[in-house]
Parts: sequence; C-alpha cells; structure tokens
Amino acid sequence: MSIENTRFTHLGGAGAILEAGTKDSSVTRSSFSDLSSGAVYVGDTEPMPGAELAGERNTVAYNTISRTGVEYTDAVGIWAGYEAELTVDHNSLDHLPYSGISVGWGWNQTEAQKSVLRDNKVTNNRITDVMEVAQQQHDGGAIYTQGAQPGTVLSGNYINRSAYGNTERDGNGIYLDEQSSHITVEKNVITRIGYKWVSNWADYGIENTARGNWTDTAAPALGGRGSVMTDNRTGLDRLPAEALAVAARAGSRGGPVEQLRTDLARTGTATQSSTEGTATAELALDADTNTDTRTLSEQGAWWQVDLGGVRHVRQVEVWNNSASATGDFDVVTDGGTVHVSGKALRPTVIDLDSRTRTLKIVTTGTGRVALSQVLIHS
Repeated sequence: MSIENTRFTHLGGAGAILEAGTKDSSVTRSSFSDLSSGAVYVGDTEPMPGAELAGERNTVAYNTISRTGVEYTDAVGIWAGYEAELTVDHNSLDHLPYSGISVGWGWNQTEAQKSVLRDNKVTNNRITDVMEVAQQQHDGGAIYTQGAQPGTVLSGNYINRSAYGNTERDGNGIYLDEQSSHITVEKNVITRIGYKWVSNWADYGIENTARGNWTDTAAPALGGRGSVMTDNRTGLDRLPAEALAVAARAGSRGGPVEQLRTDLARTGTATQSSTEGTATAELALDADTNTDTRTLSEQGAWWQVDLGGVRHVRQVEVWNNSASATGDFDVVTDGGTVHVSGKALRPTVIDLDSRTRTLKIVTTGTGRVALSQVLIHS
C-alpha cells in the first residue's frame, strides 16, 4: 500500500494509520495540518505479535507535518510501536504540542524486554518548535524511543527549539527513555533545547551510542551498561559548516538553519553575592544548561559576569535553575536597568542596546539568584 501526495487537514482524529500487520507500505510526500490528534501512526503495542500482525519494512518519508495534536495535545507527530525495519526519513515537523517522532514501546515492562523491535531508521528529519510550552506537555522530546531496538539509527536530524522557553527542566532533543537499548545517535544537529540534547537516564537502557553530534549544550553521560558518548561537539556558540550543511539538508525540502550567536559571557569572570553548597557562580558560564548556580536566600542577592572589557551588548539569555527559579529580578548594565517580572524561563530573552563591561542579575526583594546559564550576545 502507498499513500502519496495526499493532504490531510481539518480532521477530528489522526491522519494516516497503518494498523497492526502492515508491511511494505508507505506514507510519502503528503501534508498534515490542523488535526485533532497525530499525523501518522504505524503499528501496534504487542511486543511479540504473530507473523501476520508484525509491522515490517514500512516507510514514512518526505512529509510535512505542522500544528497537529490540536485537541489531543499528548499526540505525537509520527508514532510507531513495535516495528522492524521502519524508515522515518526527510520529514519536516513543526509547531507540535508534544514529541515529534516516537518509535518503540514498553517502558520497563518485563514482556517488552524481548520484542520484534529492530533495525529502525529515523534519519534526516527537520523537527522544530515541538514540546510547545503553552500546551504544558511534559516528559517528551523531539525524537523519543522506547524498548531494545538492535540496529536502530537516529542520524542526520535537525532539531531546534524543543520546549524552548519552558519554566522547568523538560523537553529533550533525543530522548532514549526507559528500556531504549542498542540505539546509535549520530551526526544530528540539536540546538535551543529546554533540557538535555540527548537523554538516556535509565540503568536498564543499555549499549546506546551517541557520536559525532553537534549541540549548544552538554548532557550527563548516557546511563546503562555499555552506553558511550564519543566525538560529540557540545557547548557550541556557533555551528560549524559541516553541521550547517547537515541541518540545511534535513526535512522534506531542506530549509533554513538558526545559526547560534557568539556568547560574550563564555570567557568572562562570574561572581555572586553568596554561594549555597557547590552551586558556584561560574556554572552559569559553562555552556551546560544542566548545571546551576545558587546564592543563599537573602535581600538583594546577585550574580554578575565581568566581560573583561567594554562590549556592545544587544541581547541576554537568562536560563533559570528550575529547582529554585529566580524571579522578579533586575538585569543591570553600565547603561541602565531592565526589570523582569515573574520567574525566569529557559530562557528569558532580554533585548538590550548597551555598552558595558559587567552585567548583573539582582533580586528585587529577598530570595535566591539561581541560574542554569547566562548567554550574552553582541
């Protein structure tokens, strides 16, 4: 079966559904928009189906998916269950309430430890503005996996802005959840992520590999026996030419790439009014949104960076410490003060036009200054 060049729009449920037992079928070069649920569903949640109900060698490629999950906001753009030799390639997904692409099932269920999952490929997709903060969905990612999937590869994908602007640590780039095992994550470009660019937290998710990826932040080491991270370019404040080329090719028609902006704070010197435990001031300059600074709770608590010389500052990104978020604070430069009401986000973006050597973040009452990252752009 082949579905090609078809438009799915204004539907009260999902778009295309390839049910249990679908084999050698494809959904290609189609568009999906304004759907109450997800765009494409493939397969089922039975880990060891009989031969007639096994999902094998299906393809979802060169599709455009935008603003789906309008009513059922926990819907995924492209979802696949227990599949073998599935190809999800060169799709463009944007403005989705929850995860973009999800492959696998099972969490830590005993019956899911051995399944038909294997040799799946999620490649060259463009996934932007997913895990939308306004929809308040949590615990997902641009690409999400479950279950042991020997031979599965996630490669060449461009992921930008997953849970960008969140108030807490949530919204991963690539999320190898629970039993996700034997998966290779390579040569993806992952930027502007609310939490981890790659997450493999569970000890029972084993033998995963993340190599040769490009990202603007860092992440903890992969969990689980035999899992490794190697040759990844992390903490970037500019994407190199090779990464830009990978990102530009991704998606149904390729497209523009959001280049990162040079961070003036990266080489600065950070200080703060006090320090709680090991949450020292320089952790806001380490290009890692998973580490945090934290002062004591006190009147007029502050954090400051000295840029080492007078610089023209046009924009500041304040990434909060989600466990102890900074709120109601002033951003003070040599040229003036900007007040921010409410909690800092991940990030709060503040446009400035100031020549300054120092930039200080100061609470306007009694409380902590607790930050994950501060980026300063010219």
